[in-house]
Amino acid sequence: MLRALGAVVVIGAFSPMVGVWIVLRRLSYLGDAMSHALLAGVAVSLLLGISISAGALAAGLAMAGLLSLLSLHPRLAVESVIGVAETALFGIGLILVSRYSDQIGYDLPHFLLGQVSTTTRGDLVANSVLAVIGAALVLAVFHDLRAATFDPVHAALVGIRTGLLTWLLLSLLAVAIVVSLQTVGLLMSVAMLVVPPVAARLLTDRLVPMTVVAMAIGVGSGVVGLTASYHLESPPGATISLVAVAVLMAALFAPAERRRRRGRRHAGGLTSPAGSTREELPCDESEDRPNRHGRRQPGRSRPGSERSSTSAKTSP
Repeated sequence: MLRALGAVVVIGAFSPMVGVWIVLRRLSYLGDAMSHALLAGVAVSLLLGISISAGALAAGLAMAGLLSLLSLHPRLAVESVIGVAETALFGIGLILVSRYSDQIGYDLPHFLLGQVSTTTRGDLVANSVLAVIGAALVLAVFHDLRAATFDPVHAALVGIRTGLLTWLLLSLLAVAIVVSLQTVGLLMSVAMLVVPPVAARLLTDRLVPMTVVAMAIGVGSGVVGLTASYHLESPPGATISLVAVAVLMAALFAPAERRRRRGRRHAGGLTSPAGSTREELPCDESEDRPNRHGRRQPGRSRPGSERSSTSAKTSP
């Protein structure tokens, strides 16, 4: 039970950390597509007798590369590229599973639906290492990810390699789903990626607090869902996902007063400095845009500075 609890805490903290950027970029469908595409890696790893996590991670990286390659064509939309990559890898996985079902000899629904109670010490260590590496990468490119997410054109102008960041984000998405294999399974992993960040988005309009709240919701939903599944004798993955959805439904009633306070704050002309951890998620075009290091660009003035300078000139 302790190993299961540790696995739930790992996935509940790491998946929402990556999912925040997926939600902000409006790529929630990508999580579902990635989870289906990893079936090819699971099937290949079972045929070759290697680690399933390694095979799934290889399939996720292959899909990230395929998405990056197809996205270079200017006439292909993002939704079309995701659908093509998902269809290709998911089709390969289905063919391998149906053709070599006798050689595979493994309970594939175990990875589709999740079974946290069978988590071994080796699985917990491997998933923890992957989660720590992924979290370190997110923190290392946090400022560049923020700039490329809110204003990709400006980010490219200041020298940020937006294409490389997109590939890195897709790779982190694959890592998050691989970590979810034992806990909530491939099919339910999208819930831990999307639902906690969406719930956090309803509760705050700041990037860093949104990430922290999403991670707290993920960990809390995992612990409560695991405990409930133990007493109710229900599938852990489905129970954890339903608890996360319940938190989301509760958060729907929370933002009413927050929206009123936010409207009064904007009506009073109050803005938070760009580049600080209190930056509002819906970027205000009237605010200065931060460069890749979170600092204001030279030559740009704060809102209201022209008005104050004009009054200074006209005053006696």
